[in-house]
Amino acid sequence: MDTSTFRRLLTLAGAPLVWMVHFLACYVIVSLACASSLHEVRVMGLSAVQLGIAASTLVAGALIVMIAAPRLRDWRHPTGPDPELSRFFAISTLLLCAISLLSMLWVAFPTSMLPTCAS
Repeated sequence: MDTSTFRRLLTLAGAPLVWMVHFLACYVIVSLACASSLHEVRVMGLSAVQLGIAASTLVAGALIVMIAAPRLRDWRHPTGPDPELSRFFAISTLLLCAISLLSMLWVAFPTSMLPTCAS
């Protein structure tokens, strides 16, 4: 396997990895806040949990967009010795970025609507 294919595969897996780390971070933030009663702390009208999850969602969203932007260019204008392979990896990465972004928002949404530590 040449380095360009390996780089494409790594980019292809990048967005789901960002979503996985975001999911884990949200889970850890909520778990630690509930265990240490930090869910009652308010900062700028938001609970500390909501603020932490919003910050991690913005960072993860920016990373996914940074992964997707160059692939959009590759999809529109494929380069390299095999332009169809380049276009295939680009559209696959874009679709995975879209699914990962939607999944990330799906994970973060309940913190804005539901109480953090219901007992």
